[in-house]
Parts: sequence; structure tokens; C-alpha cells
Amino acid sequence: MEKIYKADPNLVVKPAYYSDGVPVFEPTMEEFKDFYKYNKAINPYGMQSGIVKVVPPPEWTSLLRGTYTEENLLQIKIRNPIVQNINVTAGYPGVFSLQNVERQRSYNIYQWKELLKKSSQCPPLRRKSRGRGSNLPSSSTNEEINGVNETKTDCKSTRTIADELLDADFNIDVSEFTPERCKELESVYWKSVGYSEPMYGADMLGSLFLKRTTSWNVAHLPNVLDLMEETIPGVNDAYLYAGLWKATFSWHLEDQDLYSINYLHFGAPKQWYSIPQNQHRKFYNLMKDIFNEDYKNCHEFLRHKTFMASPQFLRKNGIQCNSIVHHQGEFMITYPYGYHSGFNLGYNLAESVNFALDDWFPFAEKTHKCECISDSVGINHKQIYCKFKGIPYVPESVDEREEMEKPKELIKSSSLPSVPSVKKQPRKREKKDRPKNQCVLCPNSLPETLLRYKNFELLVVEDTTGPETNRVHRICAEQFSDQLKILGGKVKGMNTISKAQRGLKCQVCHLPAKPQDHIMGACFQCSHARCTKSFHATCAISGGVSLDVARCKQHRTETSPYYEKGSPELHKKVESIRPDSLVQFTLTNHTRKRHTGDVYAGVVQSNNRKEGTLELLVYPNLEDRLELQYDDILLGKNTVLDNSNLLSMPKKRGSVSKSKPIARKRMRSSDDTDELLAGPVSPIEHEMGLSPSFGHYTPPIFNAVYQSLPQKSPQIVFINQTSQHTHNPLAEHRGLRFVEETFNDH
Repeated sequence: MEKIYKADPNLVVKPAYYSDGVPVFEPTMEEFKDFYKYNKAINPYGMQSGIVKVVPPPEWTSLLRGTYTEENLLQIKIRNPIVQNINVTAGYPGVFSLQNVERQRSYNIYQWKELLKKSSQCPPLRRKSRGRGSNLPSSSTNEEINGVNETKTDCKSTRTIADELLDADFNIDVSEFTPERCKELESVYWKSVGYSEPMYGADMLGSLFLKRTTSWNVAHLPNVLDLMEETIPGVNDAYLYAGLWKATFSWHLEDQDLYSINYLHFGAPKQWYSIPQNQHRKFYNLMKDIFNEDYKNCHEFLRHKTFMASPQFLRKNGIQCNSIVHHQGEFMITYPYGYHSGFNLGYNLAESVNFALDDWFPFAEKTHKCECISDSVGINHKQIYCKFKGIPYVPESVDEREEMEKPKELIKSSSLPSVPSVKKQPRKREKKDRPKNQCVLCPNSLPETLLRYKNFELLVVEDTTGPETNRVHRICAEQFSDQLKILGGKVKGMNTISKAQRGLKCQVCHLPAKPQDHIMGACFQCSHARCTKSFHATCAISGGVSLDVARCKQHRTETSPYYEKGSPELHKKVESIRPDSLVQFTLTNHTRKRHTGDVYAGVVQSNNRKEGTLELLVYPNLEDRLELQYDDILLGKNTVLDNSNLLSMPKKRGSVSKSKPIARKRMRSSDDTDELLAGPVSPIEHEMGLSPSFGHYTPPIFNAVYQSLPQKSPQIVFINQTSQHTHNPLAEHRGLRFVEETFNDH
């Protein structure tokens, strides 16, 4: 195979010019006709800049006539495009994170173009007057030609032919995208991207090229991946990408550090950015410092394609960021260790696929794949290498696989790795069973006392593959009522939970979904139009979410604002709450605004209407008992009580409480009436033999920290409407100071 995939020593190619650090090539038809040899010739340039642009010769562009017929275009099916929720990263201007949520709908290319009637999906109108102090460039752009700055005009013949070829109703007028207009839109993008929800038709299997296009046909490129035995979508099988204004592809490397090629069939340009290979480690470390939690969860976090940083931010941090505009009828090529990103300037359609030269083999030896995504790409590069060299392939041993998992460093491609002729006898690796989650839609294992309630009962997942039966909390399944059907004690439709929903990060537990067989945990999002916060259902309860309307703590007040403290209407509502109701509350703190800080939840045990208090067991463990004033309960002004589905929760048939707290009278610190209404003694108080003059509560969130401190005697916290008192029988001030700081530090 080395004779087929080889370089031409007589083919010497230099860039026609540089565009902001990116080499641009304009080959002749003779140079262009052999894809593999031409890419071998330009490879040294791409391995320095991260990406290159190739403007095909006009003769090749002319051969595409007859490609963009209505019949061919109607084969494009844009299924379940993603809506990109782009969030500003606090403390880092110009840095963003993306969450992709699938929209359950399909479009053809003409319907996709109809979306341009929405102002949010098309670029803003051109400025009529720029005013004083405008920093927009003039109509000509400065480029470097062989190292010297000169004015360069794009190849008009190729551009003209492409414009004529693509002048049809499926396309838009691209004449507006002059250099200064593209620069203007780039500036608008970075100023407003944090307030955007662009839509992107990404990763659609298919190709627009006809079989008669034999050279540079993205769906059929001669390269060493032809030696693979399997077909992997997007890797050696082409993808189509339907773009709209602001649709973004975040900073990333290609799977397995492969090369990639992107041809823009028609429509608005794409703005590309790249990091030179000699700064790839510096860039990685910067992003690792910013997104440290994501790095801890997965060292290959940048392969998730969800993190964006502006070129201005990168340059301020000493990192070179190349940029270039990609027009219709042009190719962009990316290279190993060349981080790249970008966005679409409007409606367009592109086609992309991975490929590999023999220069890729040394990088394949060191590459890592993302282990937290179940379908991340892995390639048997040694088998491909053996086929390329024409030598026998022997399956690798376990020792070699472990060696491949060591951290990678940038390496030179001057020599190819040797393949050992003698292999050690593979040893069997002990298989470790991953602990199975109680529920396939959340990471929380709830106590048996809570599972007795019908709202939290475990239902059987019907569409389960494998010998084990998967289960799901009823409350988790109910949050996906448009996708899942609950019939009796069973749930159907779990396979309709999309990959995007499974990949959302919960705002409470901060855990992304973890793979478990073919089913993974999933989060729902706040229903507010401009909010991207997501939650597991069982986490949302203690995160202040109103499950009835799927609104987060911040946005629930827009539809149902909180009552003022001491409001008779609030007290009347809380008086109607019965035992076995799950309510949300905050802890009173006069140093901040009411109902700010952390939210907790608990199951009501008794409603003491004369005192205006609720006695409840704290969610989720239902071990700590707490007495709260009515004013601490989180309720809005709507006629229907918040989280009404969780009020007076019925228990499953046959469920009986195992034990009850020990009943006794309890005196109040400031009131000696209604002793029977003081509620029962908690089992913990009983075991410790504490004085009945004090209540006790330690927030579960602080239990681990509190218990780790040296304490000479038990410490008890009593919470009432006006203050938080701490009682220590031996008056140990260190413990008192800790509890006060803990409660005030939200």
C-alpha cells in the first residue's frame, strides 16, 4: 500500500498567500488532481498553522455543474438539529460554554432556508453609517504573500464560477459578505454570543457530491483510512452540516487526532480560528485552568466540543490565534494537534470527513479518546499500519494498551513506529463491575423510607437490553412526559432520551450523565426561554426548582412571586399543607435578602397551626428532623400551590413505617404553652440523652465537614423565626464559631 499512498518528490507547493496566519493555496488542475500527493506536499505548512485553506482551480469547480439539482438537494434531511445554549463563563470575559439540546423536528434544505424569516436566525442588517472611531477595515485586506505583506484579491475566476453555479433558489445572495462585512459580523458575534440560541444541523450522514466527481470528492477521498475494516460515521463516512447565523463549532481536536476536510457547498461563509501546533499545550493548560471541574471529570474535556474562547482573550493570555474566512466553493483542512473552532455567518451547507496521511501514524500511537462519552471514536491504528506496510498484524497485548494510555506529547513525524514481531501472551484483565445506579435517569440512591411514596417509587424500564433490569424513579420519568410513557409499574420509550439530554450537567450535583449500558442519566432544562440551567429531577427538589412549571429558582418567581414575610395569604396556604407533603424552604438569615442562599426540602410530619410551624424530615435521607416557621417555606402567589404534585403524597400499597420517633412533651425556650404541639423527640436526641429544652438540626450539606472536626460534646442548633442559636452544654466557643460561619456562608 505504500506504493499507492505516497508523496511526489517533484511536487513542491508554496502558499499563494497567508490570511492572518493561515496558509492559502491556489493549486493548478495538474497539482490538484491527486488528493493524497497534494496533501503530502502541503502537510508541513498545516503542521505549523493548525489549518489551511485550499481554493480549488476553476476547472474543477466547473465540473460540479449538475450537482445541485432539486432531486439531489431534497435528499438532505436535517433531523433533530441542535439548539445551542451559549453561557458566559463567570470571571472570564470572552470565554463561553455550550449546551446542545436537540429539537425534535426534521427539515429539508428549503424548509431550513425558511428559518431565515426569523430575525434570530440570520445576521443583523448592515450598518448604514459606522460613525467616528470605527475600527472596521477598508475594502481591501492585508495578506502576507511569501512572507511579505501585500494586498491580495481572492481568485476571481474560481469565485465567479462558484457564484454562477450556485445562483439558485436553494442559495442566498452571498455578495454582501465582503471582507469588511465579515469583519463586522465577527465583531457582532463576540459581543452578543452570550445572549444567543443558534440552531445547527450538525452530524448528518450524507453527501452532495456525485460519483462522477473523482478528485477531491469528500465522500471518497483516497487516504490510509481506506484500510479500515469498519465504517465510522463522520470519520470515514461523510457528514453534512447545515448552518445558520452564530451556529458554533467550539475548540477541539479531531477524534484520534486525525486530519479533517470541510467543503462549503453553498451559502454564507464560515469564520475559522486555529492554534499553531507549537502552542497546543499552552492552550490546553489555559482551558484546563478555566474549566478545571470538567478537566477533573475527563482529561479529554476539549473533545466534548463545548468550550469557546475568543481570539482576543487568547491573545491577551499570550496564545497566537489564527483566523480566516471560508467562502462557498472552498476547502478547509485541519491537522493533528491543531486546535480549531469557528462559527457560521449565516445560512449555508457544508460537507466534512476525517482522513489520514501516513504522517498520522506517530500521532495515532499517542492519541487518547474521551472515556466519559460512550460512543467516542476509537481506531485500531496498528492494524491500519500493518496493512499500509504490508506486514502481518498481531493483536496487541494488554500491556501495550496500558502503554497507550500514558499522556501524549507533540512528536515529530520523521520516523514511523516499529511493530514488534514477537508479542507477549495476552493476560486476562480482571473485570470490575461498575456499581449500578438505583435510577437510570439520575445519580441519586434514595432511602427506602422515601421510595415508599408513590411519587418516588422505582418503575421497571421496559426497553432494556441485557440480562439486568433497569429501574427509574417515577418522579424522574414524569419530567420527560413527552418522551416516556408510564403504564402501571413500567416505563416505555427510554431509548427516545436524546444524547444531548443525557449530556447536560446538573446545576445541583454538577455531575454529567454517566454511561450505563445503552441508557444514561438525563437532565431536563428550565422552561424559561433564555435559561439553560439543567437538573436531575431528584436534585431539582433541593435546588429550588418548581417542577410543576419546570422553572429554576431564579425564574419561578416570574410566574409566581414569593409572598412578603408574615403575609396572611402565605400562612393560610401553608396551613392547608398536610403530612406526607414535600415542601421546599430556606433558612432565615437577616444578613441577606429573604429566600436567597441554599434551598432545602423536607417531608412534612406535622403542621402546628397554632404556632405557625411545620415539623419535617429533611430530604433526601429523611433522618434529620426540623421545625420551621411558615415564613421559611418557599411558596408563590399562584392559586395552585407550588409543586402541587408533591403535596399529600400517597404511599404505595403495603408500605408501613418501620418505626416512629419517641413521643414526649417538649418545652419551648420562650413559650411554655401547647407542649404537646412541640412534636416528638428525634431518635438521635433520645439516644444521646439530650435535654428536652432544645431542638436539633444540622443541615445535611455540612454533615461531613462538621463531623470531621474534634468535638468534646454534642452540639445542637435551634432555628426559629428570628435567629439561629447554638447551644453547647460545655460552651466550646470553637464549635459555636464554626456553626455560625457555616450557616451564613451560602
